Amino acid sequence: MHFPHKGYTEIPQEFHSFDSKGKFEHCIECDKYLLGDETDYFIEKAVKKYQGFSAHDVIFEYAICLQCAERMRKSMSKESMQSLESYFAQNVNVLKRMELMSSESENPDDWMNECLVTGKNRSELNEYQIFAQCKGDKMVLGQMPYLVSGETLEAVAALLSAETLDELDNFSKRHFGPPPGLEKELPYQRVLIV
Repeated sequence: MHFPHKGYTEIPQEFHSFDSKGKFEHCIECDKYLLGDETDYFIEKAVKKYQGFSAHDVIFEYAICLQCAERMRKSMSKESMQSLESYFAQNVNVLKRMELMSSESENPDDWMNECLVTGKNRSELNEYQIFAQCKGDKMVLGQMPYLVSGETLEAVAALLSAETLDELDNFSKRHFGPPPGLEKELPYQRVLIV
């Protein structure tokens, strides 16, 4: 799925770090400084609404440089990569996405009003993940930003090989897992390297 590059915009608050309240400054894997002019990187953030609460909480968030993201992708099995490509090719309404991108809107919120796959409105979702591509201190408007529902993430996870799930689980445990000794009591979250 390839979309035209529409330009750059300021990185919206939604893609700032919940912890630091500012822009992500370093790659989660290699600690490379991200806000330099020529540094390409991705941001992934998982959000969940808990039963009985109206607000959404950030479950995990990270920024990863292009080189580390590519290394992670290469560690995924060929079977998983083919399954993912096929799934998104069959389930993303490319025409609708192209229309949105060719509209006058350069507001990233407009690009993430609904799940890229199911089309469900963000307000209906209890769980979702958002993805952005950035270059230095700007967000790239191209294939991203987009939002994927929890339902879609479950469907995607079911397509992945055991080898790929292990790789993603190891990444999650390494960066977001509970403190040593509490692994059995506290769950960790699965990431989807963009």
